[in-house]
Amino acid sequence: LPEWITVDESYFDDALFIGDSRIVGLRDYGKLEGHGTFYASEGLNIFRLLNSRIVEAPGQRKKITVEEALGERQFGKIYLMVGINELDIGTVERYKNTYQETIERIRELQPNARIYIQSIMLVTEKRAAKGDFVTNAGIIARNEAIQGLADNVNVFYLDVNEAVVDESGGMNPEYTTDGVHLKAKYVPLWTEYLKTHVKP
Repeated sequence: LPEWITVDESYFDDALFIGDSRIVGLRDYGKLEGHGTFYASEGLNIFRLLNSRIVEAPGQRKKITVEEALGERQFGKIYLMVGINELDIGTVERYKNTYQETIERIRELQPNARIYIQSIMLVTEKRAAKGDFVTNAGIIARNEAIQGLADNVNVFYLDVNEAVVDESGGMNPEYTTDGVHLKAKYVPLWTEYLKTHVKP
């Protein structure tokens, strides 16, 4: 397992965070104002991550795709988190393969960036028991699949669930109102995890 070091917020000055509504929460409540760039939107998934028009481009009225934006500006590190919206789309295998293709494309566009794959955050046990497609078993299967994409040279896997789960094995119910997203006041727990899990 990689050794980690601890950093302060300025480490994220050249970091890009790409992801779904949970990354939107990190942007809005993670106490990273002035640090980091966010290409995030609710509902984002791995299958349309690169083609999603979610990036504000200077001097342009309409937004550009993540792929176009990655070609225009270089970052030192890129943090990914997608997966909660894919639980009812395709198989675990397709998710993993698409994730791998996405990372390969990002590496072509960002050859000097270190890539951090963040685990999909688990949901509360209560939310997982509702009986729809959002289950912790489905999340765990996908996390195991993407963990295998880390080479521990350029691409690293971060199990952010260490910061948010309790002994039930799911997200701590105190940390969330809907069982899926962290309450604003608990998002900094995630930021603290990221600050203490940096590859030297």
